[in-house]
Amino acid sequence: MVDRSKAWSQPSALEFYSKHRHEASDLYPSEQVFLPRVLFPGAKVLDIGCASGGFFNIMRSMEPTIEYVGMDIVEPALELARNRYPEARFMLADGFEIPFDDGTFDLVHCTSVLNNEPRYQELLPEMYRVSNRFVLTDMRLLKDLAASGNRGPFYYDIKFEGDSQEATVPYVVNDADEVVNYLLGLEPRPQALRATGYFHTVSPMARIPFSEVCMAILLIQKGNSATDKTLLDIQDLPLNFAIDPAFT
Repeated sequence: MVDRSKAWSQPSALEFYSKHRHEASDLYPSEQVFLPRVLFPGAKVLDIGCASGGFFNIMRSMEPTIEYVGMDIVEPALELARNRYPEARFMLADGFEIPFDDGTFDLVHCTSVLNNEPRYQELLPEMYRVSNRFVLTDMRLLKDLAASGNRGPFYYDIKFEGDSQEATVPYVVNDADEVVNYLLGLEPRPQALRATGYFHTVSPMARIPFSEVCMAILLIQKGNSATDKTLLDIQDLPLNFAIDPAFT
């Protein structure tokens, strides 16, 4: 295992993200559900794990006047982003200590990160802190994972498009009930938690004892000190959830 920045600086990863995930047509079906609904003229967006900046181009195709900041831990990817999209802002940083004030952004977007980063309970509160409206992220979920005794660790071999293996990073699948109840417990309490997704075959680059996992997109709408109940709209996920009575 190498550190995350070195792992994602490998040539095949840089090459893959320089070619893919730059157009709205590259979005997965689940990604097309919420993103157009949370962008509006002048929206301030923070994109954590922006790679070579593709989501800037995707988002501005939906709403041309967004104010976008992309953040990543891979400097070579950021250089690709700056060269390709000089009108956007890109910075070297991770999501554990975001160098912005509370409520700076209308949308904090973070996809293709938490499937390789196990510390979601450290990342999500920080993303939530700097948002004043929405956090949009994706995760890999399974039901009753905590009780199964099969929580990993699991691994993901970086070898895009048939190249030889260059690095290994974690492959993270989280317990569905744990995740939803954790999100409902964020402070201040979320105004709404919405989700969509589907079961899909696991990537062949993943070393994991499951053939399918639920690819979930989660939209957290930030609440305030007066929020005493969270609107729960997660029926589009093909999972049954056990919600803590404290959140119902």
